Amino acid sequence: MTRCALYILLFALFSVSCEKTHEERLEENISHYINHSITNSSGYQPMLTIIQDTITVGEFAEMILLINENDILKYREEIDADNREINKLQSNDTVIIDEFLLKSYKESLNNCDKSIKARQDQNNKLEELRHSKAVAFYVAQHRCRLKNGFGVLDENRFYIIADDKDEILNVSDNYSESTLKMRAIFDARYLKK
Repeated sequence: MTRCALYILLFALFSVSCEKTHEERLEENISHYINHSITNSSGYQPMLTIIQDTITVGEFAEMILLINENDILKYREEIDADNREINKLQSNDTVIIDEFLLKSYKESLNNCDKSIKARQDQNNKLEELRHSKAVAFYVAQHRCRLKNGFGVLDENRFYIIADDKDEILNVSDNYSESTLKMRAIFDARYLKK
């Protein structure tokens, strides 16, 4: 009986140790992506891959909620300013009311109301996601050497966005571009349902 238990334990240990780590799978996917997307990838030499951040669905939802609340405040300030201007135009008896100007203020009010409504609807969906601990994205920095036009190896740095299954969603040499892409992917995956 103990021999059978020992074999089961050894098999379990062997199968766990043979499984690729998260970083290894990510590096493999990055190499595959670069080999298929860069025209001269023959000199590709990976140097370092660092997972900089793990972003959960709840954290990303919190961030968008804060952005939306800030936008709603700005729209309300714009509504207040437009209402003041409309009141000035309508209360001034000596000035002929500029209908075009009045119409533009009213259109601005309508657009602000629509934007506020859209943000509030999105906030309702985000509130449901707020406490989720599921991984939405990994942000990694990948350094490698690639051949330049003269055949010399240059050091390159890429920012990688990957999902919870280590699939590459975006590769960029600019971190802020990557965060904009994360927002678009998050909206498509979690808010357009």
